[in-house]
Amino acid sequence: MEADVNVDREAQMLRAAQLYYYDNLTQGAIADRLSCTRWTVGRLLEEARESGIVTISVNHPRARIPKLEKALIKTFGLTDAIVVKRQSSVEGALNLVASMAADYVTEMRPVPRSVGIAWGRTLTAVARAMPESWTYGLEVYQTYGGLTRSNDDVVADSIGLMARRGRGVGHMLPAPAIVSDVDLGRRLRRERSVADTLSAAPSSDMLLFSPGVLEVGSVLVRSGFLTERGLSRLQEMGAVTDIFSRFLDCDGNPVSHELEERTIAISLDSVRKAKMSIAVAAGVVKAVPLYVALKSKLASVAIIDEVLAEAVLEQTECHLHVDCGDGVL
Repeated sequence: MEADVNVDREAQMLRAAQLYYYDNLTQGAIADRLSCTRWTVGRLLEEARESGIVTISVNHPRARIPKLEKALIKTFGLTDAIVVKRQSSVEGALNLVASMAADYVTEMRPVPRSVGIAWGRTLTAVARAMPESWTYGLEVYQTYGGLTRSNDDVVADSIGLMARRGRGVGHMLPAPAIVSDVDLGRRLRRERSVADTLSAAPSSDMLLFSPGVLEVGSVLVRSGFLTERGLSRLQEMGAVTDIFSRFLDCDGNPVSHELEERTIAISLDSVRKAKMSIAVAAGVVKAVPLYVALKSKLASVAIIDEVLAEAVLEQTECHLHVDCGDGVL
């Protein structure tokens, strides 16, 4: 008997859904057709969606995926998440994610007056996607030291370009991200031009960053901050990502105290206390880095693509089992 009731209910859901979505009848007209109340029709349509009889999709390149967004928010305690559909290439995904991040920032109300950002390809793509003169007087703060050598404007221009698009000022750090010894690092962090920016950046209306992938082709190796041997040593010590130039293990902890003292960057504690911290990334290669960022509360908002969202949600634990020791590179 119960099975018959379920079959009848399913048939009602199907009939109501067809009349509503195919024939464009109002709920009142459907109620008359089925000899029931409008409330019953509304409930039948709701059950049809919940049971999967009716699925709704938005077919547009910039369409978002609410199911994955809600899962990310719930799993990692985020305040917001944007997930765009998978693209045919990583470059296409990055450009779309960057465009969505640019929209997210420029459409925010009240309009942001200051932002602390990382440098790199992803953040430069975000800056390029921002409309000219979208605001006035934007204060853009560099969050960690810069490149000592680069012939790649795509990497180096994120701070300056974002400041120009916001008709504002870029506050640069006149120091490399990693210096040669601990004493020099301490002295530079006390230098007023450095200290003022490192203090102001985390207090911005938002922080923008993309968690880094530790690989030989990374900006840190190509720019000379790290040798390939140094990168291998970091990985042996447990590093799986760099975030704000901090090399972190699976739990979001720095792998080397000595290297921390040589790093010119905002602190991880200040990132966690920021008003808003937005992680922008695309591609499955960013799965472990983003997982670490979200798990360790370094981001309150994630703007990513579908492939990455699925990979991060499947990443219930870090699969890189390494010895998280301390040492000198």
